[in-house]
Amino acid sequence: MFHIVEKYRTPAQIILGVICLSFVFAGGYSLAVPGADYISQIGDTKIRINDVNDFQRQVQNASGNSVSKQWVYDNLVEKAYIQQGAYDMGISAPIDQIKQVIASDPSFQENGKFVEAKYRAFLQQAGMSEANLVDGMRKQYAVQTMLNLMKAGNLVSDVQAKQMVNLLQAKRQVQTVTFPAANFAKQVTIDDNKLKAYYEANKKQYYLPQAVKYEFVQLSAPELGAKESVSEAELKEAYDQIPSSASAPKPDLENVKAQLTQEIQVRKGTALVAKMKENVSDLAFNNPKTLQPIKDKLGLQIHKVDQGWITRDMANAGGMPKALQDVLFSNDVLVKRYNSEPVDIGNGTYWVVRALDVRKEHQASFAEVKAQVQQHYIAAETKKLATEAAKQTLDAINKGTNPALSWSPSTDITPQQAAAIMSKDDFQSWIKAKPANGKPAYILLNDQQDPVLVKIAAITPPQNMDNVLPQAKQVISENLAQNLATSNMQWLKSRYKIKHGAQKLETGDEQ
Repeated sequence: MFHIVEKYRTPAQIILGVICLSFVFAGGYSLAVPGADYISQIGDTKIRINDVNDFQRQVQNASGNSVSKQWVYDNLVEKAYIQQGAYDMGISAPIDQIKQVIASDPSFQENGKFVEAKYRAFLQQAGMSEANLVDGMRKQYAVQTMLNLMKAGNLVSDVQAKQMVNLLQAKRQVQTVTFPAANFAKQVTIDDNKLKAYYEANKKQYYLPQAVKYEFVQLSAPELGAKESVSEAELKEAYDQIPSSASAPKPDLENVKAQLTQEIQVRKGTALVAKMKENVSDLAFNNPKTLQPIKDKLGLQIHKVDQGWITRDMANAGGMPKALQDVLFSNDVLVKRYNSEPVDIGNGTYWVVRALDVRKEHQASFAEVKAQVQQHYIAAETKKLATEAAKQTLDAINKGTNPALSWSPSTDITPQQAAAIMSKDDFQSWIKAKPANGKPAYILLNDQQDPVLVKIAAITPPQNMDNVLPQAKQVISENLAQNLATSNMQWLKSRYKIKHGAQKLETGDEQ
């Protein structure tokens, strides 16, 4: 059995280091915990709070990054399944082999010979017994051997590798014909019965989220400052404060006059905002249902956003600051229809917002969305007609006739390019199509906005096949190994059911 370990194992000192790591960081602990002192148990293998804490420390100390207890626990569960599977198969390292691994570790050698004093000093420093070390190494070998068995047997032939390379890298020489759905609009008849039937069949599409139309006043430091004048004395004072040195002489005043003017105006605007903010807040609070007093007394313009409904998703997608979103969609603004407090939206700017109209979350009636339903119905029906026309054309081509078509110029497309512009189903059809006997292959792409008929005239394999073949074989082998390991893990999980113990995994504040 252990010829597999010899074939796949890492250097002895690395394995030994992995086994000892938990004792070095955690100080060692007994593996024989009596009773139901565990979080979970898979077969005879238990996972305890100490196991989670120790492994979390190991990973964090080794990587320098924090990891969650849930992540640690999930990894220990996977290892427990593998360990239990190895135990049931009778996988165990002979004591002679373990002694050989220890004796060959350079950490315990001088001039190529094992020095027992170094070995004993290591055990004492790690705070563990020789029995602990041997038991840990046996388990590690069992787990590694089981993993190798779960992934073994993935021989990849040159034929398999060439097939994969051709699938993923061979260019297709293609021409296309598009069947625009809009060309079939005149063939679509519309009446209320058809629209209502479409509405009922797609009712979920017309569930309307909460939305708002609103207005606001803006208190902006740049905007207010831009209206302020800047005197020559203020410019000179600001200019005099510019530092200078022999290596960086002060620029001429005329060269920095515009910049200094703007900086002074922003400072003045910031001061004005600080003075006006309290007045704006008071006026908004004392007149909660209107922004007009703010305009009348402070001269701030009221801006309206009322041309269409704004949902929270739309506000977020449009880049509205989160602080403003939270206020605009708050209970005070949406339900009570009160003015908001001044909201800091950044760059020295504050908004006070008020809802003009609110749309509650609800299932839209047919009357509410009739225009939208009609638009969707026409789009669906024209797409059906265009697709049917494209299918008839493809059938005619496959029967040997040659319909008059305006094919696009010939171009080469790689699988990567095709995958980026096609749906999964369209790409599967595209990748399977192969010219044969000197004749092109034809496919219909149905998931585009408009149906597209594609003619594949030739497939050109990569020119550097000899170079990419070894890499392709490695990729296939790794994928097969991963799939095999996944299947075996699923079998282990079906064989051993998790038994939950008295201990609970605490996933709260992580350290």
